[in-house]
Amino acid sequence: MTDRLTFATLGVNLMLIRAFWSMRQCPNGGNVGVPWRDMRILAMGAHPDDIEYGCGGTLLRAVDHGHDVFLMVLTDGGINVGIDRQTEQQNAADFLGAKELIWGGFPDTALTAGRELIDTIEQALKQTSPDLVLVNSPEDAHQDHRALASCATTACRYIKSVLFYHDYTSLSFAPDTFVDIQSYLEAKKQMLSCHASQVNKDYPTGLDLLESVTALAAYYGFMGKTKYAEGFRPLRHLLNL
Repeated sequence: MTDRLTFATLGVNLMLIRAFWSMRQCPNGGNVGVPWRDMRILAMGAHPDDIEYGCGGTLLRAVDHGHDVFLMVLTDGGINVGIDRQTEQQNAADFLGAKELIWGGFPDTALTAGRELIDTIEQALKQTSPDLVLVNSPEDAHQDHRALASCATTACRYIKSVLFYHDYTSLSFAPDTFVDIQSYLEAKKQMLSCHASQVNKDYPTGLDLLESVTALAAYYGFMGKTKYAEGFRPLRHLLNL
């Protein structure tokens, strides 16, 4: 049985993730439902703006609920000559309130699946000790995204909760786990706008990056039975009930 079927059987969806983030200890020592400790979340992207596009709303919600969020970006987007994408990424991390921004140091468009990339991801896992890892889906038109997802799958073999997110070039992405971001969509677009070089870019399709964020959020919101949502597909997810 696949992970998708397991999630469908268990009914793990938007409401469950809402419950996870609401089950936090009360300041007076009492409990709201079952006590759920603050999580440590590591979000990984191959390039600056990948994380914000794919799971920015979820991360904003996580920070707002008191969880620790760490970002890891494997390349500096240096294929764009004359554009300082590292500063754009740092501005986005500051907007989010991330605990730390970790750079992988690999060349843009030349990310290669192999031991070096796996070791780099494993070092970040040791450094951040995440309860949850978010990374782009392996089915993707961009070679860097495919390499990252493949090596993250290997490096995260002992991580109990790993979710794939929808990136700009994802293919055949079919999420079955959703996070309600209706209170965070506008902030997500503001955070993504820190990547001005990409938001203002003239794409061959003529599509607007921020418009696509709203369209996806509305579509996944419909799937998740709310107004706006981000969709995820689990590699695996351990339920702590």
